[in-house]
Amino acid sequence: MALIERILHAGDARAWHGTIRLEGVYTAGVAGERWLRGLQAGQIYGTRCPRCRYTYVPARLFCERCLGKLDEGSWVEVGPQGTLLSWTRVHLAPDGSRLEHPRTLGLIRLDGADALFIHDLLDEGTPWAVGMRVEAVFRPAHERVGSLRDLQGFRPIR
Repeated sequence: MALIERILHAGDARAWHGTIRLEGVYTAGVAGERWLRGLQAGQIYGTRCPRCRYTYVPARLFCERCLGKLDEGSWVEVGPQGTLLSWTRVHLAPDGSRLEHPRTLGLIRLDGADALFIHDLLDEGTPWAVGMRVEAVFRPAHERVGSLRDLQGFRPIR
C-alpha cells in the first residue's frame, strides 16, 4: 500500500504515527564562522549597518532592516560589558525534562550594540536585577574551540 493510502486508511491525514528520521548538518555561514572565531579569540564582534546605524550581535552579512550588505568595514568589536535588560530562570530542558540545576538566562545589550543578546548568567548567588551591569566570561584560551560555549556567560560587574 502506498504511503498516502496508508495515512488516509488510518483515518486521520493530519497525524503521523511513528517516527520520522531527520538528519542535518548546521553550518554557521560566513559571518557566523567569523563571529565564532572572534569568541575563540576572546572577542565579541557585531556588524554595524552604515545606513541604519544599527549594530547586530551576533554579526550578520546583511542588515535585517534595509537589506544592505554589511561588508568588511561594518565589523566592530562590542562589549565585553553590557546592561542586563531582563532575566529568567529555566527549569526544563528543551526536551521537557526537568533540569537537575536550573539555568539563569539573561537578555543583555552589550556596550556598542543595538541588538540584544541572550546567554547564561553566572554566579548563582547573585540577586539579578534589570539595569545591572554585567561582563562576559570566556573559557580559558586553551579550552576555546570556536563555539558559542567559548563564552561561558555573564557575571555582574562588582
